[in-house]
Amino acid sequence: MGHGLDVCMGDPREARTIEECLESEFVRTLVCQAGLVISGHKPAAVFGFTPRAWRGGDHRQKRALSARLLATYAASTRRYGLCLAGLSRHADGLMLLAWRPSQVEKIVADAQNRAFLESVGLPSEDASALMAELVGRLRAYYAGRASFPHELGLVLGYPVDDVRGFMADGGRGAKVVGRWRCYGNVENARRRFDELARRERECRLSYAQGTSVRELLEMGAA
Repeated sequence: MGHGLDVCMGDPREARTIEECLESEFVRTLVCQAGLVISGHKPAAVFGFTPRAWRGGDHRQKRALSARLLATYAASTRRYGLCLAGLSRHADGLMLLAWRPSQVEKIVADAQNRAFLESVGLPSEDASALMAELVGRLRAYYAGRASFPHELGLVLGYPVDDVRGFMADGGRGAKVVGRWRCYGNVENARRRFDELARRERECRLSYAQGTSVRELLEMGAA
């Protein structure tokens, strides 16, 4: 495991073993669902990994291999400034959080963001402490012990005013809906939606054309 950092994994349906199949699907999921984080255009992303191509093996085997994949890639990507954390395990896969600590540090450097974090009981001075608390809140949510922590939106890259607005009315008063619900400057939001869509397409295309995950990570860390 771990080969997917250096090569573009083939079609998982052509894999010879369940290990190869799961790794191919894991890497593709990472690029498709967290490509903006990998490429340095978004601070964080929450996404699911549910392998489907391999028909053999039982659920326990898939869960065990998925956990090994997460541990392998979490250790490897950290060297390139990307953190991965497991949030929950379900029948066939995982819920994951990916983030770039360097970008979270920029978020907590802003006074308005810090004031918001303090208002929702989150660490406001230390990016590592902030992410540890958010991981804990997400795990509590996926375990059924808490409601979804919408304050997470700040580290997903949403403007603080839009996060506040959504938490206040659940999205009913949003002016425009895209990758998040905008309560402020509509034109700025639309430009950002378009930019993120373009960057996401570029990342996926680069991978499809042979750029390795390691190269994408290096570009995102630059």
